[in-house]
Amino acid sequence: MNKESIKDKIINSLLYVKAKIKSFNPYQLFGNDEPDTNKMILVFEDDFSTFNTDVWRIGQPWGIYHPNALYQYYGEKSIYIKDNSLVLNETYSPKEFVFEDGTVVSIPYSVGLISSRESFGYGFYEFKVSLPNGKGLWPAAWLNGTTNWPPEIDVIEAYSDGEGNYGQKLQTNFFFGPSAGAEMAGPRNNPVYNSLSMLKMSCWWTENFIKIYYNGYLVRVITSKNILKWFKSQRMSIVLNNAIRQEYSADIKNQTTEFKVYGVKVWEQK
Repeated sequence: MNKESIKDKIINSLLYVKAKIKSFNPYQLFGNDEPDTNKMILVFEDDFSTFNTDVWRIGQPWGIYHPNALYQYYGEKSIYIKDNSLVLNETYSPKEFVFEDGTVVSIPYSVGLISSRESFGYGFYEFKVSLPNGKGLWPAAWLNGTTNWPPEIDVIEAYSDGEGNYGQKLQTNFFFGPSAGAEMAGPRNNPVYNSLSMLKMSCWWTENFIKIYYNGYLVRVITSKNILKWFKSQRMSIVLNNAIRQEYSADIKNQTTEFKVYGVKVWEQK
């Protein structure tokens, strides 16, 4: 269910129409809707010339696999530097894990996932990425509550199908509320001209709004106080991952893909 306010639903529907029209024009790939970062303070930057384990951890703070998704784990070999970018790959590489009760489970796929050791608050976040080219993928760049979940801001969650096409399935979403009864604002698809080109995704998060931009164009706005109150004064970690869609996990054993991240920046207001 879409939990946006009526005002936000109207605005975001209009933004989708504008983005859809622009997505057909190769001469208007980048817009200028984003705020002027020269009026902000750059507090974090990583161009991934190296992979700094003092800055990033492999996996989530709580572990290297999700107990409800035992078809993929966050593998060290799925994270490396190549061609001036951080690569988060996915590949068939079964590995055994021993649970606390002694049960041994073989998890088939290694996927790249990193999360920032530092946490951040209100500010402007920028991600430059190239989505992986492959079937049944779920790459993402998002912000996750440091001490609790939710909140979560999904700047991009992309979904490729069984033919390897993303189509318009480059989504934004927001999770909020108490952990036991988490709600979401509702996923929205956002079109771009070429989903496999280098993309710039960004998020401007303040006490009064959250705005998402794709290639410099505003694509989504959240102003609802009923949603924003759950993000107030929160601290968030940055998460980047190349995940697999479970429904395709049995059919992509011969596939290895690379989600490339060229840079991450965070600014705060002066």
